[in-house]
Amino acid sequence: MTHSFQRYTAAGNTFVVMNTWEDPLSLSREEMQKLVRAACDYKTGVGADGIILINQSSSAPFRMDFYNPDGSTGMLCGNGSRCAVQAAGHFGFATEAKTEFEVLGAVNRAEVLANGDVRVYFQDPTVIRLNFDLPVENNASVKAGYVDLGSQHVVVFFDELQNRLPFLKKTEAEGGIMSGGGVDSLDVAHYGRLLRWHPEFAPVGANANFIEVREDGEEKYLRIRTFERGVEGETLACGTGCMSSAIVARLTGRIPQAPIRLLTQSGEYVTVNFELSGDRVSKLSLEGSVIAGEEGTLIFDETNGKLEVEYL
Repeated sequence: MTHSFQRYTAAGNTFVVMNTWEDPLSLSREEMQKLVRAACDYKTGVGADGIILINQSSSAPFRMDFYNPDGSTGMLCGNGSRCAVQAAGHFGFATEAKTEFEVLGAVNRAEVLANGDVRVYFQDPTVIRLNFDLPVENNASVKAGYVDLGSQHVVVFFDELQNRLPFLKKTEAEGGIMSGGGVDSLDVAHYGRLLRWHPEFAPVGANANFIEVREDGEEKYLRIRTFERGVEGETLACGTGCMSSAIVARLTGRIPQAPIRLLTQSGEYVTVNFELSGDRVSKLSLEGSVIAGEEGTLIFDETNGKLEVEYL
């Protein structure tokens, strides 16, 4: 199999995007999983946080299909959606500043803003849980939030961890983090894995988000770090994680109003906006920059799973 691709990056998340509408793939599910894992490998492949296929849709100008780096699919990807909109414009499938696209059977709205940023509107959350006790370790528990946007997220404020788990205040030499180090010091690999595989979220599990409220002048914003399912590690950003965290922060009164800015691990900001009617969230959107990267060709041997990458 030989197929062209282009890398797109949004808030630090990088994706391999392929136009499979005009050049369809003829791969079995197992072969597709092998291709995804090979292409997403940063050492031997292109290196990405997932693969996005741009396909034909009967209900919108195009359809986005997303694969995690481990080959799993069926989840929503926020920053990937923004990259898909930009790529569809490049392929000629989205010719106006405002467009629609299909993802996971739903039709979402999107627009390219005057400054070049991409804003995508998402479906309303199907589940929101706030302030429930979540056992963690050492017979301790923390208050958590949970949001299902088509991708499932648990949200924990860093001060909850620090206040409810006294052993976090140990020094690094003692196996903890320094008090006052903030969420930047948190061992996300450890606590992210605990929450991602927590029995509370079985059987599908959840992405784990750790957030901290910060101030920039008179404005409050969120610093966020995310341990992602499918990647099984911390990523530089997570769009659905940012939206879930913003919703939890607003509904718990930590942030007074939307829109809400979030500082991701990549150092880039994204903006989440939505409307509230009581505790009902509507008109949810995510916006930020999208950068087109390298183009090239994937040469994939279906029989042995070997991949070669040729760049233009």
